[in-house]
Amino acid sequence: MVTSTRTVARLSAVVVAGWSVLWFAVLIGRGGGSWHYFVQGAQLLADLDDAVRGGLHVYAAAPVLQIGPVALVAALAAMPLGAGGALLAWQILGALAGVLVLLEIRRIARLVRPFQDRQLLDLKVTSVAIFVVPVWMFLAVGAAHLDDELALLFAVFAVRRALLGRAVSAGLLLGLAVDAKPWAVPFACLLLLLGRPRLVAVGAAVMAAIVAVGWLPFFLADPGTSNAVHFTIVNTPLSALRVLGVDDPRTPPWVRPAQAVLGTGLALMAFRRRRWPAIVLVAVAARLVLDPGTNKYYVAGLVVGAALWDVVGSRRLLPWWTGLACLTQFSARWVPMPDSAHGWLTLLYFLGCCVLAVNRGAGWPPRTAAPPWRRAASHRSHRSASAPPGTPG
Repeated sequence: MVTSTRTVARLSAVVVAGWSVLWFAVLIGRGGGSWHYFVQGAQLLADLDDAVRGGLHVYAAAPVLQIGPVALVAALAAMPLGAGGALLAWQILGALAGVLVLLEIRRIARLVRPFQDRQLLDLKVTSVAIFVVPVWMFLAVGAAHLDDELALLFAVFAVRRALLGRAVSAGLLLGLAVDAKPWAVPFACLLLLLGRPRLVAVGAAVMAAIVAVGWLPFFLADPGTSNAVHFTIVNTPLSALRVLGVDDPRTPPWVRPAQAVLGTGLALMAFRRRRWPAIVLVAVAARLVLDPGTNKYYVAGLVVGAALWDVVGSRRLLPWWTGLACLTQFSARWVPMPDSAHGWLTLLYFLGCCVLAVNRGAGWPPRTAAPPWRRAASHRSHRSASAPPGTPG
């Protein structure tokens, strides 16, 4: 049985690795579509002699750079390799980050379902990888949007830290996620997985401090940094906003706050209904349904959130949510259809996520289950109590 389990695990690893390499090879030739933004931002950030556009004035001077400071610093760190070398380095690292996300989701599932069949778990991870990898590689290699990659990577890694009761590291990771991309704010709801109010407060304080350290210097150095907050993009004909009757040519002023409020509200509902593995999914879905932009790399957050639900939250073997996210929000973009059809697909998927968040079905954990950190503490306490007198603790 052990040999069989190891064989399935190795086969799963080979499939995921091979599938990732294949998509990397497909996309690398025409990759880096958005990398020029990171080159521009890194150059401005490094130009401390320019008191108007450089250094901490970067967002005021170039509000088009909708990129968090952590992502700009990460891009800048690779610039000694040259713009092309830095791109290739981050394409490789971004591709590896996608594999790490899948491995971390597997570790989360092992943590919350320690008695789950290992072969079944490996099959679930492999099946979600079939849909996650193409979209993630489009993000990391095709678009090279380092900011979204880092935000999702930090958020997924924060989940297990929160489940283990590690308030400081969970808050740190979620703060870095917001410092990489501000739309990650609703992921703060993951701190509720810490369980104890004191730990949640510590995690929230750490997260707030990290966000302040990342963003506050820019606002203090140049009040014009607020230009980046109010930057607008085209409301494309494919957006769900158009389906909802919002025909403004560019981003309406209420959209960004509404995305944050809606995403946070749905994330809180998912937690309250014991559907916490869906927090990332519903938060990203709320962002996409109200976003005037329809870039295909946006879907990476959706498939990562769906994979977290399909592997950790759902008891079904087939990854329905991940598959539907990939097929309806990503693959469908290459299928000839009316522009409004894409908006309807986004809206319908979002409505499905709303049902998932509010439904109190057989979610995980069940009502009687304690958080992993509490189970571990209980186990240590029981072991100490049952030890013979004089036995070292």
